[in-house]
Amino acid sequence: MSLIEWFTLKYLNHPPKAELDSLSKLQAVVFGASGYSGSELLALLHNHAYIQVTHAFASERSSAMPWARIAPQLAGTSDLVIEPFTGDTDVLANVDLAFLALPHEASAELAPKLLAQGIAVFDLSGAYRFADADLFAQTYGFVHPFPGLLAQATYCLAEHLNANSFQDIALYSIPGCYPTAATLALAPVCESAFLDPATVPVVTAISGVSGAGRAANLRTSFCEVSVQAYGVFNHRHRPEIARNLATDVVFTPILGPYPRGIVATCVAQLRGGVSAEMVLDAFQKAYADQPFVRLVHAPPAVQHVAYTPFCDLYVAVEGQQLIVIAALDNLLKGAASQAVQVANIVYGLPATTGFERFLGGVSARAAAVVDSGAAQHD
Repeated sequence: MSLIEWFTLKYLNHPPKAELDSLSKLQAVVFGASGYSGSELLALLHNHAYIQVTHAFASERSSAMPWARIAPQLAGTSDLVIEPFTGDTDVLANVDLAFLALPHEASAELAPKLLAQGIAVFDLSGAYRFADADLFAQTYGFVHPFPGLLAQATYCLAEHLNANSFQDIALYSIPGCYPTAATLALAPVCESAFLDPATVPVVTAISGVSGAGRAANLRTSFCEVSVQAYGVFNHRHRPEIARNLATDVVFTPILGPYPRGIVATCVAQLRGGVSAEMVLDAFQKAYADQPFVRLVHAPPAVQHVAYTPFCDLYVAVEGQQLIVIAALDNLLKGAASQAVQVANIVYGLPATTGFERFLGGVSARAAAVVDSGAAQHD
């Protein structure tokens, strides 16, 4: 019996909390644990009631180092040590699931080895985001070493997952940060066929420098970084966004001189007869039961979502012109927290498990109502 089958049978009837509290935790490993997204994964799993990190790895070239030394603000008093990964997967004999916060090439090679050991894989890279091997090669610039596995992976935008989403193999591909923002912003109107057939949505998104990773890079150093567009017409996330929305898009990413967070401004033309009320109703229905998407009264700022697992959406309609502004933390909702959210869904746990500290008080849901007047005209 596979891990997924075992867990599904055990938790299908949603046992009461008292019973869940008595169960042993799932054993997890985090690869790329010394990076920005990897450290955020460790922090989220450190507070998770049903998942325990037993191994954390960085690259083979690194030295063993306490997590508390790499990211003291996240690790607190944790004594977890991040070790170099030598390629020996035998040490993972008792591991149930793996999170891969690795470069695309490394994830592409490692995932099949873990799957062969019965380990469920949650991949934060782009290694398994496309089912088509040719499109993958065009997008990521290398031939996939396991093209037959591409179509068997499940693409996991958390708000679009359901019981029919999952493939036969426990390989879960986590979307990119820009596609998460753009897809959450435009999916309700695309799925409702509200856009003018002749329109091509325009997505302009600015992201903090942490999206480039932790490695030293002159372009993202404090003294060099500025506001600058890049990847014009050829950024690797454009095909992912277009695939998710089932429409071509114009996508322009911009590097911002700040640490973390994305603000994506999405502009499109509505077809005749589509009103502001129809658009707002579509968004409210799409996200009414989604705890990590908040519909807000005013254009969101990076500071509203930084260090949180939320995506804030502001919807504005004037005539047939639509603007949706999305803001999220690229390291959390755009990476680590979405991976944990997906793991919760896969294992039949509430999507909010491990995120309790973000959901307390009024602030967690107070903004989750669109003011129709403000949304129609700013």
